[in-house]
Amino acid sequence: MAIANHVIRRRAFYAWRRVWRGSAIQIPLSTTDATHARRLAAAATAAASVGWGLLDAGRITLHDAKQEIHRAVQNERLALDYEAAGGDPEHSRPGGRAFYFFFNLAADGPDDEPEPSKKTGQPSPDTTNAAEPSARPVDSAPLPPDAAPNIPDAADAAQTPIRPPVSSASSVVPAITPAQHPDTPPQPRTEASGPGPHMMQEIVTRLGKMDKRTGRASDKTIEQCAGIAALFVELTGVADVRAIRQHHIAVFVDGMDRLPPVYRRSAAERDKPIAEIIAGAEASGVKCGLSSATINRNLIQIGKILEFAKSQGIRVNPDINPSSLRRFEKKNAKDDRDPFTPEDVKRIFAAPVWSGAKSAKRRRQPGSVVVKDWLYWVPLIAAYTGARREEICGLETADVEDEDGIPVFRIRPNTRRGIKNAQSERRIPIHSHLIDLGFLDYVRDQRERNRPHLFHDLNRKSAKSQIGDSTAYLWRNIQHDQIGPQEKKSFHSFRHYAVQGLRAESDVEKHVRAELFGHLVGDIEDDRYGGRAPVATLRAAVEALPRVF
Repeated sequence: MAIANHVIRRRAFYAWRRVWRGSAIQIPLSTTDATHARRLAAAATAAASVGWGLLDAGRITLHDAKQEIHRAVQNERLALDYEAAGGDPEHSRPGGRAFYFFFNLAADGPDDEPEPSKKTGQPSPDTTNAAEPSARPVDSAPLPPDAAPNIPDAADAAQTPIRPPVSSASSVVPAITPAQHPDTPPQPRTEASGPGPHMMQEIVTRLGKMDKRTGRASDKTIEQCAGIAALFVELTGVADVRAIRQHHIAVFVDGMDRLPPVYRRSAAERDKPIAEIIAGAEASGVKCGLSSATINRNLIQIGKILEFAKSQGIRVNPDINPSSLRRFEKKNAKDDRDPFTPEDVKRIFAAPVWSGAKSAKRRRQPGSVVVKDWLYWVPLIAAYTGARREEICGLETADVEDEDGIPVFRIRPNTRRGIKNAQSERRIPIHSHLIDLGFLDYVRDQRERNRPHLFHDLNRKSAKSQIGDSTAYLWRNIQHDQIGPQEKKSFHSFRHYAVQGLRAESDVEKHVRAELFGHLVGDIEDDRYGGRAPVATLRAAVEALPRVF
């Protein structure tokens, strides 16, 4: 037996479903609680009772109606959370909240009424910033539900038959501006916030320019920050940082918990609203939720954006604390990737790439051909330096230098890529086995050919990808050929192999290892005031790593 009209159940979760002229609208209620489902469904039904007339009049599309109903449900979910936290239920009536929001969106008025904004010569609030999500200044006070238009309560509307469609355009409710972000709690209606220094995207742009100018972040990190800000706006509907409150951070985290781990990768999904992506994932039963590491990273970036806004003189609510919602995993970070064992490394470098392949194009089949290109050198450099894949793949010929007669790699930002953080900038002596194999001759040859990139045939697959991504397919196959399927081992396992190898060497001091691998020592005095180790000391440490063949 159904718990309420238009409520269905999908596995353990409830959903609201109605059909309009043969087209179904289904809204996930995202709850297993029947009482909550009834109330959320009431909000959906109340919103739909307004939407049907607008659909019949051609004022909105079915997609617009679905977005508004979804928004009303999300708004009601926030009201339930507010009451669960001890808030006054009288200030979160289903009808008042849902209808107040619905009618706020209808600010333009019917077509046959003059627009006040045109009389004053001021831009219309609904068109000035059509590309920006709804956002309000920080000192705006929410209008109580009682001050909303005289609309019946959602609970009453749920029990009342939907009125017949209106045939006359002049008698319908004023047109609704389609919501851009259906998963968003409504904000009290105030003067429209146009583009300006207080808008999230503008702040992120300025922050990115500053980080690029000062070298504090790579292009990838800057682009990532912009994407996180866009996701925040899409999930919360708040684009003005002055309007952000702590509960918006909670809504952001809730949205990330409901997103599928991989989304908007396909062309079909690229332009799909985030609410539809979430609804589709929940309906399909796939495992949802971004990883704890991703959620934490995104919260850190939002905190960074807000701190930057404050530094620019923009008023930000002082009670906001994104870090309070960070996730803490019990598992040790060391468990993320297993190191290659010395036996693994021996088997890997016994592959045809290094021992002799059938031809330049058949590198996995044994033969007598050895091609000394990126596929030959990059894994060897990883085994003898413990450097990260992108640090190696993005090397330029200028990054191979001589210091006090010792050839070294300079790991530093260059024209191809940045580096992970400040301590990642370092120099690593080149292992004698690499020199014996002809690596310095290879570098010299690239310079003579006027190739600034050390591995000129490695390029990004797209603007958002890493240079090292183009090595992934071949490397995976070689690793599988040599040591079999081992999910917890990857190219990064070379780094763990080198770290563990030097840790086992009692003659290599901790601060020397930290300098070679771009780590902090963990001691404030050493990290802040400790000088760099002599390059001869670093070379002795590197030479402690055994030859791989």
